[in-house]
Amino acid sequence: MREAVRPDMVIIVRLSQWKQQDYSVKLARNPKEMEDWILPLTEAGADIFHGSQRRYWEPEFEGSKLNFAGWMKKISGQPTITVGSVGLSSDFMGVWSGEDSNLNTNGIAELVKRYEEGEFDLVAIGRSILQDPNG
Repeated sequence: MREAVRPDMVIIVRLSQWKQQDYSVKLARNPKEMEDWILPLTEAGADIFHGSQRRYWEPEFEGSKLNFAGWMKKISGQPTITVGSVGLSSDFMGVWSGEDSNLNTNGIAELVKRYEEGEFDLVAIGRSILQDPNG
């Protein structure tokens, strides 16, 4: 990757373990499996990893509170971006499918706490802005 762009261009790689059709799908079932594909991406020149998960507060692997972005940071040593239902407390899919009429918003105290602990470096927000662009 690095050879294909200017040396000062930041390379961000966005990855997701889950799939909308099956939330139990995992590319890596444990940290070692994740290491097997994160380290080659790091060596290829990835500067930042963007870890997409359904709910940022859910731990990625049993026995650790780290989320997906937290594990990518721990394995790669690179900065990470977390994303996944930031600011929401209910399931966005129910609203979009018409099963529910209202997305519930949630505070960001847990997000700030995890950021301050260094679990991730940046936060992306999408669905909570989409559900209330004026909020």
